Amino acid sequence: MIPEMIRVALLGGLLAVDRGAGWSLMLSQPLVGACLAGALIDPGPEWELWVLRIPIAVGALLQLLLTDTALPAAQRSHDTATAGIVGTSVAILGVTRLHGILPASVGGLLWVIVGTATGLVSAVLGGWFARLHRRSDREIVRRAESLAAAGSFRAFERFYWGGLARTFLTGAVWTWGATILLAGGILWLLPRIADAITARRIGVVFATLLGAAIVVAFHAHARGRRHGLRWAALGALVATALLRGLHGGAS
Repeated sequence: MIPEMIRVALLGGLLAVDRGAGWSLMLSQPLVGACLAGALIDPGPEWELWVLRIPIAVGALLQLLLTDTALPAAQRSHDTATAGIVGTSVAILGVTRLHGILPASVGGLLWVIVGTATGLVSAVLGGWFARLHRRSDREIVRRAESLAAAGSFRAFERFYWGGLARTFLTGAVWTWGATILLAGGILWLLPRIADAITARRIGVVFATLLGAAIVVAFHAHARGRRHGLRWAALGALVATALLRGLHGGAS
C-alpha cells in the first residue's frame, strides 16, 4: 500500500492547494478528485472495470450530497477537496483486499456505498482538521496588506508560497491519515457483517442514498442550503417508498 498511499497523499495536497489558492481549476470538486484518485490507484488489470465505475459513482454522489449554490462545493465547513479522494481510495483498497470474502453479487453497489459514506465522514472530519491548522483570514489579510504597503515584495512572495506549502502539507497529511484510518475500519468491519450483506439490502441503501443526493442537490441550487437535512430525509423516504412500491408491483 505504500506507493498507493504516497500518490493519495500527493493528490490530497494538490487538491487542497487548488481549493485554498482560489485558482478555479475545478480540481477540488468531489467528482474530479474521485476520478483522479481512481486513475492513480490501480488495483490491477483484473479490476480494470472497477477503476472506472467506482470513482465515477462515488464522485457523482459526493458531488450531489456536498454541493452548494456556488462552486467550489461546500467550502464553508467541509473538506470536499479530499472527500472524493478518500472515499474512492477506501473503496478501491477494500475491493482488492476483500475479494472472495464478500458476496460478489453486491460488490459494485456495496463499494459505491462504502466510498460515499467514507467520503462524507472525511468531509466533515477534514473540515475540523483544516480549521485546527488554519490561521484566521483576517490575520492573513492584515499580514499580506502590511507587506504590500511596505513594498516588501519578496517577503510578500515568501508569505504567499509559504501559505501554499502549509496548505499542501495539511491536505496531504489529512488525506493520508484519513484513508488509512477509514480503510482500516472498513477492512475490520465488513468481514464481520458479511452474512448480513445481501443484494436486496444493498439495493435499498443505494436507492435511499441516491434519492437523498438528488433532492439535496436540487434544494441547494434552487433554494439555498437551509434545512438541507430535512430535504435529504425527504428524498431518502421517497426513494425507499418508490423502491418498495416497485418491488411490490413486480411480485
